[in-house]
Amino acid sequence: MDQMVQETETRDVCGVDKGLVAMFLKMSPEERLRSNDNAVRAILELRNAFRNQKINRRGSQRTS
Repeated sequence: MDQMVQETETRDVCGVDKGLVAMFLKMSPEERLRSNDNAVRAILELRNAFRNQKINRRGSQRTS
């Protein structure tokens, strides 16, 4: 319960997570780029998995 209160308090009126901003400001530029690259890679993996799942479902519907 305390964690939920803390998470709510770290967001301002506009919905900005001040803790997340502070975390990124503590990182070096190289660390920020690495973090961004990891996020992009994860997004692309999820997108590809979703597309593959869609294709596989279409293929299995045709064979049924």
